[in-house]
Amino acid sequence: MTSKVFKTLLKYNMVSQGDTVGVGLSGGADSVALLHFFATNKDKLGVGKLKAIHIHHGIRGKEADRDLEFSKELCEKLGVDFEAHYVNIPDEAEKTGEGIEECARRVRYGVFENSGCDKIATAHNMNDNMETFIFNLSRGASLSGLCGVPYVRDCYIRPLLDCTRVEIEEYLKSNNLTFVIDSTNLCDDYTRNKIRHNILPQLFELNPSFDKAFSKSNEAVNLSKDFINENAQLLFDKSVKDGHYDCNVFDDCHIVLRREIVSMILKKQGVKNINKEHIDSILHIIEKDGSVNVSRAVVVRTERKKLYFGEAKSFEYFEMNVDLSTQMYKTPVGEYNIEILSKKDLHFFYKQDMDNFIDCDKISGEMLLRVRREGESYRPKGRMNKSLKKLFNESKIPVSQRNGMLILSDEKGIVWTEFFGVADRCKTDVNTEKFFKITKVG
Repeated sequence: MTSKVFKTLLKYNMVSQGDTVGVGLSGGADSVALLHFFATNKDKLGVGKLKAIHIHHGIRGKEADRDLEFSKELCEKLGVDFEAHYVNIPDEAEKTGEGIEECARRVRYGVFENSGCDKIATAHNMNDNMETFIFNLSRGASLSGLCGVPYVRDCYIRPLLDCTRVEIEEYLKSNNLTFVIDSTNLCDDYTRNKIRHNILPQLFELNPSFDKAFSKSNEAVNLSKDFINENAQLLFDKSVKDGHYDCNVFDDCHIVLRREIVSMILKKQGVKNINKEHIDSILHIIEKDGSVNVSRAVVVRTERKKLYFGEAKSFEYFEMNVDLSTQMYKTPVGEYNIEILSKKDLHFFYKQDMDNFIDCDKISGEMLLRVRREGESYRPKGRMNKSLKKLFNESKIPVSQRNGMLILSDEKGIVWTEFFGVADRCKTDVNTEKFFKITKVG
């Protein structure tokens, strides 16, 4: 294990002379081996200061207390500074609405990033990488997801990634090192444990050298990803303009490069949880000008191959009574004009104008101007009755515009909508004597 770790540290330039290195120490086999390696090779590596960081998650009661005491005693024996952090993850997860694992990971990395260390060494090994690959594969991951755990990411380094769990256990045994066992790792309640206990053993049964085969494939995937990233980065840099991104720069590129560049743009703009749907929807509006929401707060729009980011508008629900004696209505979603007309006026308009003509005699009770309600549906003139959501999707109405769509309704339901026009039940016909039309001002 020792020679492999030295080789990995050198290959990926993980540690610089004088670095303060923090080691994430849980007390488990992997982290104990990693801390012992750094403690015994601190001078060879040129490490300025070494410290262990332990996080008590407030989850496993006495077992977690035991882990903390063990980690503290180990650091005393090795002469390593010890830093403990107590966090009640269940309470924190309840406050934020996160899952326990998701919350624990966020808190853990938050502690690491505020530790004052130049580098944070985590004990991910090759088996962890295999588990991550299988987990991501089962969820339909992109190339990035199939690359597994990165050797280096920002201040984080993973020196054990080329070592198998068997090699780590041999290192512990040869150095007479003890460690604690997390009881949650022994059951199949978590997806990773199912992969560890059930899927990986079967893969090793198919090929006893599966770890070596995986390592080769993983390296090939990572090299491909690096090649794509390097080329995408060059084009991304060229696309950055003052206030927008020029998509002409990468418009003729292979789809793989275009997707990577769009992903880079989204990351640069601070968009989180980027998925294939986000990327494909942006590629679509690059081809055909339009806009799309990539989160509740961010809207992306394109004009002539130029990509702009803005704040997504959000509209609170409102209602406004309609009196046909009033012509102008100022609403939170815009200013609208209602004009009363008679049968003789119909010949002045084109046929398509009639989508916004409402027969006065077909109105039932009081009318309201408002925005949409959850789950609403209606039958636009000449069409089938459908939910607004289905109509939006069929007409490719951008998400950013849906909540701000004005609706006119009466006691029977929707009379007219801004995008789809008059309801079939309220349309004008040969018997219409008086009607009104709605137009948006500006």
